[in-house]
Amino acid sequence: MRITAPIALLLANAAAFAAAPGVGDAWRAAQAHDPAYAAAQAQRDAGLAQAAEGRALWLPSVSATGSTGRGDLRSSTQGAWFAAPGFGSTNGVEFRTSIRDGTATRWAITAEQPLFDLARRADSTARKDAAHSAEARYTDAQQALMVRTARSYFGVLDARAQLEGLRRLRAAAGRARAAAQARYEAGDIAATDMREATAAADAIDVQELDARAALTLAEANFSDLTGLDAATLADLPEGATADMPAPDPLEIWTQRALENSPQLAIARLALRTAQAEVTRYAALASPQLSLIAQVANDQLHGDGDYGYAEVNGRNASIGVQATIPLFTGGMRSARRHEARAQERQAQAALDGAELQVRQQVRSSYLALVNAAARVQALQRLRASAASRLAATQLGADIGDRTTLELLNAQADAMRADADFRHAQAEWLVAGLQLAASAGQLTTAGLEQIDRRLAAADPAAN
Repeated sequence: MRITAPIALLLANAAAFAAAPGVGDAWRAAQAHDPAYAAAQAQRDAGLAQAAEGRALWLPSVSATGSTGRGDLRSSTQGAWFAAPGFGSTNGVEFRTSIRDGTATRWAITAEQPLFDLARRADSTARKDAAHSAEARYTDAQQALMVRTARSYFGVLDARAQLEGLRRLRAAAGRARAAAQARYEAGDIAATDMREATAAADAIDVQELDARAALTLAEANFSDLTGLDAATLADLPEGATADMPAPDPLEIWTQRALENSPQLAIARLALRTAQAEVTRYAALASPQLSLIAQVANDQLHGDGDYGYAEVNGRNASIGVQATIPLFTGGMRSARRHEARAQERQAQAALDGAELQVRQQVRSSYLALVNAAARVQALQRLRASAASRLAATQLGADIGDRTTLELLNAQADAMRADADFRHAQAEWLVAGLQLAASAGQLTTAGLEQIDRRLAAADPAAN
């Protein structure tokens, strides 16, 4: 069977995705699978429609009306002056028209173009700001999902490393327990040493049960979030943090956050909307000026006191219409006070959001720096624990160390290795969290992690 190059490439990509999806793959799957993200997308789409609503408020509007029904008419004109060709002219003429239960129809077409209306301007501003706010909320939800996906991804790898370490430790404890039992039966060690080895092995069995449950839960959470099979995730390579470049100074990250944070963008838009509401109820905002054009036709016909009659009237007009409220019962002044209070509230909320963003950036920055230091410290601890384990193993072989001391050294080496891998994952996620705090997390950040994982994985080379 011949397979063309494009099809072969697609098959290769599909096989790689199914075998070991990266963080970027998990993020793309979460986009199509997470209900909270789908709700954020729908909210953004609804918000974008409000931008069109804001523009439409200042565009001309055209409406058509029509009606039909029954009506009566009785009119009388006296003292009129009448003139017609062949009839001459005369004064004191009387005209009468009567229609009983006649057919009445009316149609009209009206066009209106707003010229000056600060209340309409406030509505337009509010709708446009709502659209921008929806976009900022969507960006915030997008970045939050990126961080959540990465945490879930590395949560699986961390839980798997914990369980694998306990399995190795359980196997070593089983061998140590068997050796202690044999030596006890041979009379080489006391019963205490044998019982300590047995108790240590039983304790590891309990820890393994807890670790297995933790891994099952982490895999289920990852699958719920992304719809992917967590069993296909590749283990975290040891060289994933071989180089850890120092982040930019905290002041730079803080400035980035103040300029790009979605939370601050939302708070600023809320303040602008509140300021527009204050303008709506200002004293000079009450007049409304519009250009109005209308054409209408009215007709009534039917039988009356003088026989069949028909009355038609058609009018067309164009002009400027001004509306000025004279008395509202105190409604406008009350709403003006309310709008001013809401403006102060929005300003306070913006100040609080700015403070919160500063704190988030500071916390994320320190978490990243601390995670890098923990990786380096745990790398040294892991080497020390391995050296201690080798020395304790030698001591146990020649009888200078007890079985319990050997098991403790093995447990410490296992914990040091698991803690090191956990610190690696925390450093990788901390970088994403810092970028998200500054509103600068994009798919490029996830792809950078995938490149780091691929470069550090010996199986990828």
